[in-house]
Amino acid sequence: MNALNTAPGEYYKMEAAVEAVAARRGRSGMKALVFEYNIPKYLLTGLLARRWPKVLYSRLAPAGIREVEEPRLPGPEWVKIKPRLSGFCGSDLSIVLCHESLTLAPFASYPFVIGHEVCGEIVEVGGAVEGFEPGDRVTVMPILGCPQRGIDPPCPMCARGRYQLCENFTEGNLPVGMFAGSTAEIPGYISEMGLAHVSQLYRVPERVSDENAVLTEPFATTLHMVLANRLQPGETVLVFGCGVMGLCTIAALRALHPEVRVLAAEIDPFHSQVAVEMGAEEVLKPGDKAFYRRVAELTGAKMHTPLLVKPLLIGGVDRVFDAVGNTETVHASLRILKNGGWYNMLGIGVPGRIDWTPVWLKELTIRGIYGYQVEDVDGEPMHTFSLALRLFEEGGVDLSRLVTHRFPLDRYEEALETAMNKGRHKAIKVTFTP
Repeated sequence: MNALNTAPGEYYKMEAAVEAVAARRGRSGMKALVFEYNIPKYLLTGLLARRWPKVLYSRLAPAGIREVEEPRLPGPEWVKIKPRLSGFCGSDLSIVLCHESLTLAPFASYPFVIGHEVCGEIVEVGGAVEGFEPGDRVTVMPILGCPQRGIDPPCPMCARGRYQLCENFTEGNLPVGMFAGSTAEIPGYISEMGLAHVSQLYRVPERVSDENAVLTEPFATTLHMVLANRLQPGETVLVFGCGVMGLCTIAALRALHPEVRVLAAEIDPFHSQVAVEMGAEEVLKPGDKAFYRRVAELTGAKMHTPLLVKPLLIGGVDRVFDAVGNTETVHASLRILKNGGWYNMLGIGVPGRIDWTPVWLKELTIRGIYGYQVEDVDGEPMHTFSLALRLFEEGGVDLSRLVTHRFPLDRYEEALETAMNKGRHKAIKVTFTP
């Protein structure tokens, strides 16, 4: 039964029945961070979360640590994974806060176990699994495209290795869902046990730490973004936001294009300092005219100040990598890009009213960035997960310092409060140790 299509009264009866069965059985399952899509709870929690955070730990909240049944292998090509370290992504936080875009609702099935960033150990393998066995340390490419859904022939995108753009997220032999962590029956990894199809597995090299391995997923996304831009020596790029995704973007730029000039924009002093230590030439504080003036100084651009609106640069940075995606960052990005510049939207905020005049005035190109795929890396086809792990193993990139906090599932409330107030706690990546 889909909670989205369930009347509130019937939903509460269903929830009570499930809890009663669980109580009779005792603890025969596992702990997991579960999201149950119930419209009244969702709307009320989203409305109250910022003003009354305690609602997030109440029975009103759609998300919380629950007792669920341990998953079974859905087929012979699947494995069961015990997480060693699970990442709490910004998109996971948006789900918990009931602030994610409702546009994605048709591409998820409920209830689901949250979590798509993991370093774990295989504890069980299906009969058709080859190349992996219990005890192997792995990370998981979480997309649930045609190969994982048993669809053959695959859609055109999956056939090209662009699994994040699969056309069949609502088809095949799995419930609706784009990736593990948003799909009923395929639990994510903020749990005591998760699942993965053999095609999703990447063995973690011995020299790669759990902390780097758990960041393979976000780092692979930023590698995909950087590779999608044909950067030229001497270009100036600006990274908006120095949270996990912004810092991974800086790391990807430094690893793949050391000849490119990297600027950043961030309001938090701690994150700004980390950005500089990771290779940003300068971190600017966005918001007022001083920000635009400094970008103009650094790039030799001309700054124009129209009446009643933010400044506009002619000249400016060649590309923006926006790891925030809110109204202010989109607005500022378009105004600081040079003529013919590129705006890359990685962050998935919900921007409000945007003045799109700079887009046509400067013939800007806007590109959305999501996920990871098979890329051309020095003439060799390679998935960005493989590239990320290779960079970790060779020592070219070390992101382990970004894992600043670890919590057992029993300390979920503390973990959530930390994730909601990263500046106060000097937090970057909040993780769970199930």
